Amino acid sequence: MKRAGRRRSSVWDCFEQVGSFVRCMKCDVTLKYCSGGTSSMMSHMSRHHPSTALLEEDEKPVICSVQCVEEESAANSDIMQVAIMSPNTNMNSNPPERDYGERKRLKRSSVWDIFIKVDDEVHCTLCDTKLKYRSSTTSMMYHIKNKHPDTVPNDGVSLATHAEVTELISKMIEKDMLPVSMVSGDGFRELLAYTVHNYKMPSVGDITRLIEGHFHEKMEELALQLSRVEKVALTADFWTALPYQRYITVFCSFITEDWQGRSAVLQTHKLPSDSLVTTDSVTERLLNTVQTWGIGGKVTACVHNNTQDIPSAHGCAHVTWDYATCFASTLQLAVCDGLSEDLVRIIAAAGKLVKHFNHNMLASEALEHKQVQMCLPQHKLIQSSKARWDTICDMFERLLEQRWAIKAVLSDRTITNRQEAQNLEIEDDCWQIIENFTPVLATLKWATTVISAETEVSISNIYPITFSLIQTHLVPKENDVEQVSEFKLKVQRSLKNHMEVGINHCCYQNIFINDITTRADKQ
Repeated sequence: MKRAGRRRSSVWDCFEQVGSFVRCMKCDVTLKYCSGGTSSMMSHMSRHHPSTALLEEDEKPVICSVQCVEEESAANSDIMQVAIMSPNTNMNSNPPERDYGERKRLKRSSVWDIFIKVDDEVHCTLCDTKLKYRSSTTSMMYHIKNKHPDTVPNDGVSLATHAEVTELISKMIEKDMLPVSMVSGDGFRELLAYTVHNYKMPSVGDITRLIEGHFHEKMEELALQLSRVEKVALTADFWTALPYQRYITVFCSFITEDWQGRSAVLQTHKLPSDSLVTTDSVTERLLNTVQTWGIGGKVTACVHNNTQDIPSAHGCAHVTWDYATCFASTLQLAVCDGLSEDLVRIIAAAGKLVKHFNHNMLASEALEHKQVQMCLPQHKLIQSSKARWDTICDMFERLLEQRWAIKAVLSDRTITNRQEAQNLEIEDDCWQIIENFTPVLATLKWATTVISAETEVSISNIYPITFSLIQTHLVPKENDVEQVSEFKLKVQRSLKNHMEVGINHCCYQNIFINDITTRADKQ
C-alpha cells in the first residue's frame, strides 16, 4: 500500500520495507508489515535495541492522513506506543488507569513483537488472526506456539500443555505432602483458571490415579536398585499415631555400585493393639516385607527402636539376620535413667517459664524489648518435648542465653505481678544446676547427631562414641554439682548395661578416645 505524506514514525530510520515485510537494519530481523502499523517495530526496538533513541527530546509524533479505517486504527495504536517511549510527548487527555496498566504489560511480554492491540482485540501481524484481549497474553502465546512455532518468543516464557500442568500439580502434592483435596478448593481453581487458558480442572480421582502411577514407578526403580546390590540392612521403626494405633515402618539401607549410601522406605504395617502385639506378628511383617521386595538372603541386620516386640536373632527359623537396638534409642533410655527427681523438677519449672513467655503476649513483647536494651540475641524461648530429651538441652541453652532479660521482665511489676513472678522465678541454685547440666546434655546430643547422620554413618562409630562418653565425658568432675555428678554415674551405668560394655572392650577405647574427645570438644 502506498504511504501518504511523509514518514509517520522515526522507526523508519532503523527499518526498511521489503514488500509486505520490514527488515531491521541493525540485526536483520524480518517482521511482517501489516496495515501501516509500526507497533511491532517499536516494540522490537525497545526490547532489542534500547540504546537507540528513536525520537529526539523535542520531536512530536506525526499523524498522517490515511486512506482506510484500518490504517486509522493502526495510527492510533502507533501514537500510544510513541507516547510510552517519549515521556515529553503531550497528549490531549490523560489516559485512564487501566490503559496505563495495559501499556506496562506491553513491555513485559515479547508476544507484542508479533501482536498489535486494536481496541479490545489483538491482531497477529503474521497471519492477521484476531483475538479478544482481556489483559492476558496466554491466548496469544498459545496462538504463536500452535500456528507459528518457529517464532516463539525467546523471553523465557514457555507454554505447558494441560496434561503437563496436571502432572505438575500431582508432583507438587507429592513433594510438599499436600492433601489431594486441595484441587477442589475454590481459590486453587481460580488460580488455574486465570493462569492457564481453558484449563479443565482435574478431579480428586484423576490426581489420585496420577500419584498412584508415580508410586508404582518409584517402586519399580527401587526394586531394580535392590536387585543389583549384594547386602541390605533393615530398620524397623515403631511409632504411634493415636493412643492405641501402632505402626511399624520398615526402611532399607544399602550401598550402590558407585559406593553411594542410599536409604528408602519399603513398607508401613499396622500393628494390633498393645495387648495383642507379639514377636511372631512383628517377625511376620518383616518377612513379608523382605519377600515383597525380593531381598531374601541379602539382609544382614535389622536395627530397631523397640526392645519388647523384637525377637532374638534365633527366634525364628526363617530369620537369617541379626537384630541390633538403635543407638539413639539406647542413649535416650540412658538419659531417662539418669534423671533424678531434682532434675525432673528443674526441667518442669523451666518448661513452665518458657510456656509463660510463649503464650503471654505482653510478656513476650517485654522480653523482646529487654533483649534490645541488653544487646542480647532476639531469640524466642524453646519449649522442650517429652518425646525428645535433646530438646531439654535446647531449652536450657536458650534460657541461659536470655537469663537476665527474663529476670528483668519478671521483676517488672507493670508486666508480671508479684504472685506470678514468684511462681515462675527459678532460684539461683537451680540456675547453677542448669548451667552445670547443659554441657553434659550437649555432649550427649552431639553423639546422637553424629550417629544419626543421613550419609557417612557407620556402625563402627558406635562403640568408640560409647567409650568416649563412659570414660571421658560422663566422669564426674570436682566442680560438678551433686545432681550432675549423680546423673553422669547413672547414665554411665545404663550405657554399660544396654551396650554390654565390659572391661574387655577397653582396648577399642584406647584407639579411638583421643579423636572422639577432640571432635566432641569442638562441638
